Amino acid sequence: MQRRRSHKYNVAAPEARRWNGRLYASKAEREYAQQLQFLLESHVIQLIQEQPTLSLGVPENVYRPDFRVVQDGEERYIDVKGVETAMFRRACKLWAAYGPAPLHIIKKKGARFITDRVIGKGQNAASGVTAK
Repeated sequence: MQRRRSHKYNVAAPEARRWNGRLYASKAEREYAQQLQFLLESHVIQLIQEQPTLSLGVPENVYRPDFRVVQDGEERYIDVKGVETAMFRRACKLWAAYGPAPLHIIKKKGARFITDRVIGKGQNAASGVTAK
């Protein structure tokens, strides 16, 4: 039997990241999606959009946060992170300048999810942000 090579970011096997017919980037992201689905079914939130595509500033700066959530008419974006890469840090700077709504960076600590930080408040929403 061939052993599976480990991923450099310790990503779980695909079968551990699959739920509801969808493959998530990590087990933490899958678990967070399950929690959001529960909140949607409980009518706490009104909308979940997975992997929305946003252009930040110019069309070449494409970013896909994990979730877009609408609760009580307020929009927010969520990114569940385990490892923060240089590419993600660049995206955070762009989000601070051009993000249409707050971006919540969520991390898993033990069995709980915590908001590590919130980036931007959407002040520059009219300056070059397009959602697809």
